[in-house]
Amino acid sequence: MKKTLLLALLGLGLCATPAARATSHPGHNGHPGGNDEEQASALEHEIITSAALLGVDYSPDGKRVVTCGLGRDIVVWNVDSGKPVLTLKGHTDDVVAVKFSPNGRYIASGGVDKALILWDALTGEILRKNTDHLDYVRDVAFSPNSKMLASAGWDGQALVFDTFSGQRLATLGTAMKPAGPTAIGAAYDKAKTTKGRTTNMTSVAFSPDGSELLTANGDHSLRGFDTKTWQQKYVLNGHTDEVWDARYSPNGAYAVSGAWDNTARVWNLATQQQVYNIPAHVSDVWASAFSPDGQLIATGGGDRKVKIWDMATGHLVADLSGTLHTAEVENLAFSPDGQHLASVSRDGSLKLWAVPGTEERVAAYTAENMVKWGRKSEFEKTDEYQKRLAKQGEREAAFRQEGREKMTAAFGTTANWKSFTLGDYNADTEYFTLVSPLFAAPYRVKVSPKDAERFRDNFARVGYGNPQFEFLDGTIVLKQVALTEAVGADSKSFTLSR
Repeated sequence: MKKTLLLALLGLGLCATPAARATSHPGHNGHPGGNDEEQASALEHEIITSAALLGVDYSPDGKRVVTCGLGRDIVVWNVDSGKPVLTLKGHTDDVVAVKFSPNGRYIASGGVDKALILWDALTGEILRKNTDHLDYVRDVAFSPNSKMLASAGWDGQALVFDTFSGQRLATLGTAMKPAGPTAIGAAYDKAKTTKGRTTNMTSVAFSPDGSELLTANGDHSLRGFDTKTWQQKYVLNGHTDEVWDARYSPNGAYAVSGAWDNTARVWNLATQQQVYNIPAHVSDVWASAFSPDGQLIATGGGDRKVKIWDMATGHLVADLSGTLHTAEVENLAFSPDGQHLASVSRDGSLKLWAVPGTEERVAAYTAENMVKWGRKSEFEKTDEYQKRLAKQGEREAAFRQEGREKMTAAFGTTANWKSFTLGDYNADTEYFTLVSPLFAAPYRVKVSPKDAERFRDNFARVGYGNPQFEFLDGTIVLKQVALTEAVGADSKSFTLSR
């Protein structure tokens, strides 16, 4: 049986108290919300610190998490043991944001001291400290290749730097200098997260291909910028209060945002239209994130809850936290493998949750629809209602199948399913092996020996046709897809299959 780790961080002293963990998960048996016992069953690790936590991120290998909050220190934790492995000292006030670089070499942080600090992720050494912001640093982000570092500030600016040299590459927005010594205090409250001003920038994120930078803003908008020209490409309007957080989907086709209007909104970036307006929380939404496979959206808010939503249907899949967080949930991060979700709260806790799988998504969809179907209409005769209820099993099976079909149909546009890595070639069987982080089993493509070298050399530029997906053994898999390799005017077609 797995254990829940309860670690108290009191100065440099640690004490651990193991407790038993249940084996079921929220969302099982058609209970997306669940009761306290079901919610606790999803909790795999818990780290309790002596101060409120505001930021969290996973290392690229998933073996560590980094946290920051009220206090000047940043702590890197070992996921398996729950013990601190590194403490970063350099900020002179509370630290609000922290991120690992995609290559795992750096950690970036921003705080109330207006500092953006770049750290060596292995030694904890300060590599660079920048104080260009005029007010506190609200968020930080690395580009996918780790070569650029962006920061969002309460001063209304997003600043972009070359990670290696520290040279400023772009200044987005208009700087709003604090009016006096109390101005920062009015925007930043140690006791709670408070609203800022309409000119502030609250978050920054690079698109998965690095071509865009997305900002969330106090004027209720999201803005996308071209990272080559740094010109604004689009503005997304729809929120009715400050947007607090905005993130890209793994395939870069969508964005999710959380705001003070209590909603999380999903946007189609190609059409710049809203896909979902999710009434996510009964208080402000402070954190939002896509799962690595793009199928789930996590939100956290002022109502102390962590919720999981289905990208295919917009339905609630699970309320992971229930009553287990006792203060506002400030930030979230999925593990790189998508199996866990980290949440941090002003209650001082870092919680690592088991993420619902595809069958749990189907169960939640089925349960929600069965509740609606099972309600008796005021105009429905009792005997007709009883006859309808007699078909409950049949109706439940139909909803379950419908949910699977919806999720399978949406997978092609919501998942980054083209992320294949070319493996070895077997000249005897004439097959290349391909692997993907989204699919457990390897795939293969038949290529004749005379075409094998060309296929390998041009694989990064291969084109994908219309994919065929299927629901298999409780998960969604790619059945097959046509590949087209073009070299000049010459093109060849191949089939990728299981």
